[in-house]
Amino acid sequence: MGLAMSQVEQRFQDAPISISEQVELLIERGMEIADREEAERWLSNVSFHRMRGYWEPFESKSKGSGARAFQGGVTFASVVERYGFDQRLRNLTLDACDHIEVSLRTQWVHNVAYVSGVGRFAHLDASLFTRYHSDNLDKLRHDYEDYSRGKYPYRFSDCPIWAAAEVMSFGQFSRWYEDTGRQIRRAIARHYGIDEKILTSLLRHLVRVRNICAHHERLWDRDLQSTFTIPNRLGNNRKASRFFNQLDSHKIYNAMVIIAYLMERINPAAEWRQRLTALLDEYGRLPRDSMGMPSDWRAKLLSACEAARVS
Repeated sequence: MGLAMSQVEQRFQDAPISISEQVELLIERGMEIADREEAERWLSNVSFHRMRGYWEPFESKSKGSGARAFQGGVTFASVVERYGFDQRLRNLTLDACDHIEVSLRTQWVHNVAYVSGVGRFAHLDASLFTRYHSDNLDKLRHDYEDYSRGKYPYRFSDCPIWAAAEVMSFGQFSRWYEDTGRQIRRAIARHYGIDEKILTSLLRHLVRVRNICAHHERLWDRDLQSTFTIPNRLGNNRKASRFFNQLDSHKIYNAMVIIAYLMERINPAAEWRQRLTALLDEYGRLPRDSMGMPSDWRAKLLSACEAARVS
C-alpha cells in the first residue's frame, strides 16, 4: 500500500510552511521528537533543507503519492548527532586543508621562482609552464587588480610571484600547479614524498573537499563525485596503496588517509590524526562504512603517518 500524504505534506509540496508545521511534518512521517520546543529552536537556526541530508537515509518514499515516512525508531536527537559530527569533521578537515594549501603555495613559489633561477617574476615566464599559461595569467591579472586595491602598492606587471600567489583561490592555484613544468612539479612533490602525478590528482581532489567544508555542505557520508589516484608510495612506504579503500574511493576515508599523511609531514605538532581518531571514537555509534572506512582504519591511518616521518 502507498503512503497517504497528509495535509501538511501536501501544503509543503507547494509553498513554505511554518517552523511549527515543519516539526509536525516530521512527526507525521514517523520521527520521534521528545522536545518539540527544542526541535523548533533547532530548525529556526539550521534549515529544514540542510537537515534533510542527515535524515534522508532513514526515509522511504511512496512511488504513488510521493509521501515520505521514517523507519521505526528514528529520533530527532539522532539526526542532530549526525549533524554535529559532520560539522566537527568539516572544521577539522578545513583546518588541515588550510595547512596543506599554505604549504603547497610556499613550495610552488619557492621552486618556480628560486629553484628555476628565473626570480621574482617567474609566473610571467611562459617557458616554465605548459598549455594554459596565458589563460591562467589573464585570470590572475583580473583577480589581482580586483583584490589589490588598497593592499599592494604596485601594478600587476610589477607584482612578485609570492604576492601574486596569495591572490589565487585554491582552485586557481591547482590549475597553476598542474600547468607548471614537470621538472618543477617533481621538485615540489619530493618535498611531500609523493609522485608528481599523484600530487596533481590529489590537489584537484583536495580543492573539492575543501570547498565542501568551506560552504558548510554535508561531508561525512556523501559521495564526493571525485577521487584521486591512489599512490603506491608515500614517503618511505612503497606499499602505501593498502592504506586506502580502493573499492569505495568516492567517500571521505581516502581523503582522511592522505590528509593525515600530509599533516604529519607538514606539521606533526598539530596531531591531526589523533584529533580525528578522538572524534571518530566519540561518535562511535555512526556507521563507519558510510564514510568508506575499513574495519582496520585505525591501524592504516597510523601506518600512513609513520610513512611520513622518513623518506
